[in-house]
Amino acid sequence: MTKRNKSRQHPSKKIRRQKSLQHQQKQQGLIAIGLYLVLVILMFSGSISPLVAGWYLALGILTYAIYAKDKKAAEQGRWRTPEMTLHLLSVLGGWAGAMLAQSRLRHKTQKPEFRMTYYLTVIINLAGLFYLISGGDFSQL
Repeated sequence: MTKRNKSRQHPSKKIRRQKSLQHQQKQQGLIAIGLYLVLVILMFSGSISPLVAGWYLALGILTYAIYAKDKKAAEQGRWRTPEMTLHLLSVLGGWAGAMLAQSRLRHKTQKPEFRMTYYLTVIINLAGLFYLISGGDFSQL
């Protein structure tokens, strides 16, 4: 559907689409908050260092800011942040910030290849976090 056709949608379809987007944003916000709550719990239980929790928070904020900058650059036709950089930030722990940016800024949501790679970075990062929590021994989980 082109932008022109989207503007001619029946009002009830627009409302349903907007409610669906709001629901998705709420879900993704809860996932991000959930990650940070789990990190705080793990930190207080001694399973991870405060540095690890701080790393995730700092990288999440940085990643969100870089997505916002890239979105603005895309709108203005300026130099863009390479997708590999966005994926690297996600795999290093900024995936929650990326998730919020994709949802709230509606950036990088229409490219299936990008989204698939993004979800792969989330899985890789969480596997690394589980490895860290387990002390390198998955039998302890």
